Amino acid sequence: MISRRSTVTGHGRLPSFSLTDAELGMGASFGNSAIWVNTKSTGAVERVFLNALGQSLIGAISLDYAAFGLPLSVATHVDPSARSFIALRPEAGSSLFEIHPAYQRLSFVLGGAVKIEETTFVPLTGVEAGHEDVPLVYVVTKLLNTTEIPREIRVLGSARLRGSMEPDIRARFEKRLHAIVAFNESQPRAVRIFGTSGGSPRFEVGFDFGRIYDQTHVHPLKNSTCGPGDVIGQLQLDVTLAPGARHILCFIAGGFAEGEPAAVEAYAAASDHESALQRTIAHLEDVIGHSEVITPDPLINEGALWSKVNAHRVMAAYPQGTAFTNDPGNTANVVVRDSAWFVYGTDHFMPEFSHRLLESVGTRQYANGKLPEYYDAITGEIADDGLNINDDTPLYILAVNHHFRSAGDFEWLRGVYSRVSAAADYIISQIDDRGLVFCSARDPRGNVWASASWRNIIERYSINGAVTEINAECVAALRAASHLAENLGHPGDDAKRFSEASRKLQGAMDEHLINPENGLYYLNIDVDGNVHTDVTGDEIFPVMFRACDEKTGFRIISRLNAPDFWTSAGLRTISRYDPLYDPSNYWGLMGGVWPGLTWWYAFAAAQYHPEFMVRALRSSFEHYAVEPRKNNTVPGQFSEWFDGESLTNKGMRLSPWEPPRFLWAAVEGVCGLMVLPGRPRINPIIPSHWSWVGLRRLPYHGSFISYFAVRRDDGRLCLYSTAQVESEFDVIVLERDVTDDVRRFSARARIIALAGENETVVLVGNTSTETVAASLNIERILDASKHYALEAYNSERKRWEEPIVRETWGALAMSIEAGGFQLLRFTPRS
Repeated sequence: MISRRSTVTGHGRLPSFSLTDAELGMGASFGNSAIWVNTKSTGAVERVFLNALGQSLIGAISLDYAAFGLPLSVATHVDPSARSFIALRPEAGSSLFEIHPAYQRLSFVLGGAVKIEETTFVPLTGVEAGHEDVPLVYVVTKLLNTTEIPREIRVLGSARLRGSMEPDIRARFEKRLHAIVAFNESQPRAVRIFGTSGGSPRFEVGFDFGRIYDQTHVHPLKNSTCGPGDVIGQLQLDVTLAPGARHILCFIAGGFAEGEPAAVEAYAAASDHESALQRTIAHLEDVIGHSEVITPDPLINEGALWSKVNAHRVMAAYPQGTAFTNDPGNTANVVVRDSAWFVYGTDHFMPEFSHRLLESVGTRQYANGKLPEYYDAITGEIADDGLNINDDTPLYILAVNHHFRSAGDFEWLRGVYSRVSAAADYIISQIDDRGLVFCSARDPRGNVWASASWRNIIERYSINGAVTEINAECVAALRAASHLAENLGHPGDDAKRFSEASRKLQGAMDEHLINPENGLYYLNIDVDGNVHTDVTGDEIFPVMFRACDEKTGFRIISRLNAPDFWTSAGLRTISRYDPLYDPSNYWGLMGGVWPGLTWWYAFAAAQYHPEFMVRALRSSFEHYAVEPRKNNTVPGQFSEWFDGESLTNKGMRLSPWEPPRFLWAAVEGVCGLMVLPGRPRINPIIPSHWSWVGLRRLPYHGSFISYFAVRRDDGRLCLYSTAQVESEFDVIVLERDVTDDVRRFSARARIIALAGENETVVLVGNTSTETVAASLNIERILDASKHYALEAYNSERKRWEEPIVRETWGALAMSIEAGGFQLLRFTPRS
């Protein structure tokens, strides 16, 4: 069962998923540059992790509700003069979740009388601009009395104030903030603040954890604190709801690392939850609107959008600079390989983050030119796992090359080129007598100490010696280093030397690493000379990095498309028939399904089998929304890896390295973009059953490009673009993207409108599997003082219709076949 989707919400272009609590086994994860927050399937916050300290400062945060009434079972023990409340739980079947890019919203009904709506979010203000977000999480609760009788409701917010730190919490109540302020005696600069914005609450800090879920009686809080220790902080607000009345409260929790005065100041300045949510939504609408992928397949469109949402959530500001860690909320390790792949995606929607991430990584380069495996984002400590070479060094070069080509910043390249050349020279220094890059690691522990591979955390297992993956990456890295030297007009022989080294390395791969029995690559020839013929998902690297000829690439793409590799959730890391196949252990690296590998395959398959590319992009993203409780997923949230048989998620609930790979494969695979030092090259490679594709607001060389391609009656594509581009297809340049000025009245019709001096063109594409009626209003994109002729191309009839001339143009309606399009061309007439 696939959870219900809505393609448009009340907040502009941002989509959301809607599902019941019975469908969801865990809540969504949220992050900004300062904190990381996980939520539970109950809607409660699981923990609040502060990036600056690498610790959870607050544990579970929950809201509970009670109604006025005397419980008969304990009536003899209750003070007759005291007002008594009894706990209320959501009515069975009434709970509904909305998973939105900006928030998680839980709606339910209490006692058949009061509707509750809890909205949990963290504020986003723009980490790509160098701003650090406030380390707060907001839980906004709206109460609505749906009856004609007044209702008295007690709302209690609870927070475990210790988090993952020492059990020595001291707390006090700050009346001015309506909040509990707490800190560790052993670390007083680690401060938590838990408060409300809905009035003056009662409060209590103590050890009575049981009272939070006691259903028989809810006593008023004592306005007291105790400790130090592992304490729970509680806030109470009593609300009287008139018939039909609505009331809004907000509980706010924050973790801070700079002591109490700074914490109090930051908290007080950010208590306006309404403005915080509005700014967060506006920010996401702007940023996620960059590189908007628009295709006939709504799943690919949604996947590209949610890839940006998920990537944004893990972007953080650490003491050692802007970065993301390989396990948000648990570790401060910044892995260089993951950072390099991250850049391939963020270049297309938040290039400033790519810039700062590469700067942070580059400063950790060893003196000999090698890049480390990871560095600690808090302490700055670096480590290489004892490997003389792995994928970190070539991937760093490739990421620099991609970012330079995307941004077009020659000044930046001049500043980092010495790192690139040092890394390239180091790769050359690791080439053995056969001409292959050679990893000499032979640690008997295996695992990260003996594997030069992305699959480097397999216990008692090694991938060393001449590794196909690493050699393919080094072929591409040396080629890229040569191009970068040429781009700078660099004196000396760098360009020639790196180019020659790349060519020779590829030749050595052809000579030594191709298995003559099947024409596929060996996994590796190990340090003892043993040849490993294993056919794994790693075969994709020579194809992806153009380190093999077309015939070999076709053979690899076809082999990996076989049933022993494929599942409905994506590509297995190794064959189901491999003797080493273990689909549920070793982090899925011996038979599990990794979405990131699936999307590498999508990119590599584009030029050989565009239909395989589409299948690969759809599969893993779609699986996130299929029976999420059973599969341990959250719709729209990119989890880490699936068991190769049961297809349940067994890794992180939100993996930081998967999202950018999807966006990269969609933009540079489906949409056919190739970033270059000058004009981009755009050659969409789309399956035969597609007739159109588009991309809007692509950040490129300091400005934005929008374009779309349509298939003409002769079968060739025609490209419409807001900038001059290189292409093998006919290109028509229309300088302005005016799409936002077109009003459409169909959720299944997608629009791209481009305007030039002498014509305005509107693409209306159908993203559904059935014919749709689309309506749109185009009066804002035409000059009211001119008359226009309209020519329309109908993809179903494969021809241009007769022109129509009118004095005014406003609302238009049309019918479009499944997956088809109408192309409207307006030209002014005297």
